[in-house]
Amino acid sequence: MVLKNILLLGIVGLFFYACNESEQKPENISKQTPSEQGASLYTMHCAQCHGEDGKLGASGAKDLSQSRLSDAQITTIIKNGKGAMPSMKALLETKENINLVLSHVKGLRQ
Repeated sequence: MVLKNILLLGIVGLFFYACNESEQKPENISKQTPSEQGASLYTMHCAQCHGEDGKLGASGAKDLSQSRLSDAQITTIIKNGKGAMPSMKALLETKENINLVLSHVKGLRQ
């Protein structure tokens, strides 16, 4: 039983270490192309629920690859949130960052 708990704690610790190591640093985003910036911001703020490909659906998140919403509709959802999704306006900070995420989200469409 003790060995099982130690193993479980080790796995959880590795998970958190891996998540922290893969996280993009905000100060490095400005050195990327606009496409890379949008992908980085999406990874930092959206992928946990939507998945890297937009199909994860965690916590009731919509499949972004199937979305046919307009730019204005997507922007409104990013800014204000919808359902279980919180507003991303404060996290993204600028209109430019919101537009970068918008472009990335549209690129996930099939």
